Amino acid sequence: MRKTFLACLAVILGVTGCSTVSVSNGASEDGGPPVDSTVCANEEIAVGEDGSTVADIVQQAVDGSGLTSALYRVTRGDEVIATGAIGDSIHGVPAELDMHFRNGNVAFAYMGTLLLLMAEDGTLTLDDTISQWLPDLDVPRADEVTLKMLVQNTSGYPDYVRDPAFGERFLQNPFQQFDADDLLDYAFTTPPLYEPGTAWNYAHTSYVILGEVLAAAGGQPLADLLTERVITPMGLASTTPVLTSAVPEPVLHSFSSEREVFEDTTYWNPSWQTAPGSVVATNICDLAESAQAIGTGSLLSDASFDAMIAPETAELPAPPASCTACRQFTEDQYYGMGVIVRAGWIHQTPLFAGTGVVHAYLPPEDLTVAVVAVSGKESDSTQNHAIEIWTSIAAELSPDHVPPAG
Repeated sequence: MRKTFLACLAVILGVTGCSTVSVSNGASEDGGPPVDSTVCANEEIAVGEDGSTVADIVQQAVDGSGLTSALYRVTRGDEVIATGAIGDSIHGVPAELDMHFRNGNVAFAYMGTLLLLMAEDGTLTLDDTISQWLPDLDVPRADEVTLKMLVQNTSGYPDYVRDPAFGERFLQNPFQQFDADDLLDYAFTTPPLYEPGTAWNYAHTSYVILGEVLAAAGGQPLADLLTERVITPMGLASTTPVLTSAVPEPVLHSFSSEREVFEDTTYWNPSWQTAPGSVVATNICDLAESAQAIGTGSLLSDASFDAMIAPETAELPAPPASCTACRQFTEDQYYGMGVIVRAGWIHQTPLFAGTGVVHAYLPPEDLTVAVVAVSGKESDSTQNHAIEIWTSIAAELSPDHVPPAG
């Protein structure tokens, strides 16, 4: 079971009664103008050939992978190409577009945005060290690791998710609440993997510490800072930080076989995922709006957005051979400040408790892809099936920008 859990993490009721409408010609049902992506109704839309292609891709993925459900929304600029819901949330309750789910490490993009906003207004600098803001935090090299290293995942800190004891504890009771101290205790049973700023490894640890810094610098809980400075300015009316296992109604249920039995995992506690206050619940419409806002840098200055997506991690030297968790990037695929840049797409692809998410924006084509895919009884719960859907959509709608595997 532990190996299954670690593999999964390496890659995280209501019926509205609204009618279903299919739009296939770029116009509204009554022949009006194209559907505006700023309007989020519980209706299926497929505009023209591209829209039909997207709908077919999602349906084929649901059928082929045996998914319980999938939600999707694809836009070009302000126009919806396709959006819909397939399958059931739970038996007898159809999946709906307004259902809420957790968006996992999309929170990293929000934290990266908040950090850059604070740097813009002079609250802090990217070169500040951990010890400047958290002098009492007892972690290795706190006087050397900078905020930029935390957000870029170049701190050298090990990921607590890879600690076997953490995985075993979580799977014994996936409803338990973790706090930052719990998570850091697991992280630092392993010493730092390399000198700060000299290599890259994925580490939830860095973002737990970054969240503590942001709260200290902002003088407010992280959830409040993210809501006031990121979520609300992006216009995400159905998105909110969640501090417990609760998910706002209506809920898209999650399922997984990670504990070697197929079970409802909707209320597994996500408190281990990142800094307290940054785990967020949302719906598919807000997920798409968020992907476009992050991918265009709508809240940031040009200089800050350039810094967010700069290929600095692609310029790092080869990691030490001893670091099996490290990765070497290229200019076509690298990690920025809270976002991944791959084949031109600016994205995050979280997986938690059998539910995979894609939050992706392609600047050259003003193309947004938001997908949620929930595992079924015959699915591989350790695989993010939303990525398969995104890759297939990209191959059809933007063949010059198909994200590579890995």
